[in-house]
Amino acid sequence: MQNPTINPAPPAIADLLWRRLNPADLSTIAELAHACHLVDGGLAFMLQPDNLQRRYFPDAPGAAIGAFTPDGHLVACATAHHQGEAAGQPVSIAGQVRPDWRCKGMGAYLLRWSQEVAQWLAQRTTGPRILQITTESLTDPADHLFRAHGFTPVFEELVMRHDLRPPLPDYALPPDVALTTWQPDLGELFFQAYDASFRDRPGFPGWSAAKWLAWIVDDDFRPEWSLLARAAGTPVGFLIGSAEPPDGFVVQVGVAPVMRRRKLGSALLVAAMQRMAADGAASTQLTVNTNNPGAIQTYTQLGFATIGRRARYETTRGGMNSKQPIMKS
Repeated sequence: MQNPTINPAPPAIADLLWRRLNPADLSTIAELAHACHLVDGGLAFMLQPDNLQRRYFPDAPGAAIGAFTPDGHLVACATAHHQGEAAGQPVSIAGQVRPDWRCKGMGAYLLRWSQEVAQWLAQRTTGPRILQITTESLTDPADHLFRAHGFTPVFEELVMRHDLRPPLPDYALPPDVALTTWQPDLGELFFQAYDASFRDRPGFPGWSAAKWLAWIVDDDFRPEWSLLARAAGTPVGFLIGSAEPPDGFVVQVGVAPVMRRRKLGSALLVAAMQRMAADGAASTQLTVNTNNPGAIQTYTQLGFATIGRRARYETTRGGMNSKQPIMKS
């Protein structure tokens, strides 16, 4: 493959210009992403320029292409990049087609192009490598397309939203449980609550306290929205809140097995949402794995509504056979 930016040949659609994308195209990529989000749903903050920059123009080998109308509107684009040079690291694929330009063969073409780029990238390193599709706005047609090209879903979440303007439901804490907001010296106790809550879940990564704490305490972290539940001094539940203005976001919420089915998870969520609403947040969102029906039921009963789906797909074609856990979801 001589030039991964133009081969294979694009579909014959009149008046479309296909060319390589560069960081100067970020604003038109964002415009396309917003048009898709209005129809497909998903996490709105994934459309922020920083997130799109990381997806389409990471500091890693790869390429991105797009299709433009004569008046300069981007109607479809895709990217394929290494996630890392080490053996076993995936080639990450992402793309989108404007809703009113779908069903013209562009999605299938972008996927074929991405696979060609991935195979070209694989020649640069030794060892096994997988192809991983990342989508923040999964649709049923996209799911069918990915499967038809040999990709298998390895991760899927619902994106759920709660309007914080109407009165919130009332869920009291169990009588033997007390809440504490985040303090730096409580980080280890928050980690203990996380570990107890998720150790029995599929795909638990077994992170150290230092790694988990570094992951949650980022620029968007809100300590006043992050809560630790303790019973007789023992951590039994937690919630990590962050800000995605004008909204809040529940990064993680968990309850240790000993305290499950006592409405502690609901009480944690309501307590955090009350704090978010008091600080002016209009709504809050969270994501939940589709293999966790109990949590989905809890969120639905609290008034959360599904507004989208996000997923990862992988293929082992071409001898690519390793997997990477997905965590920040």
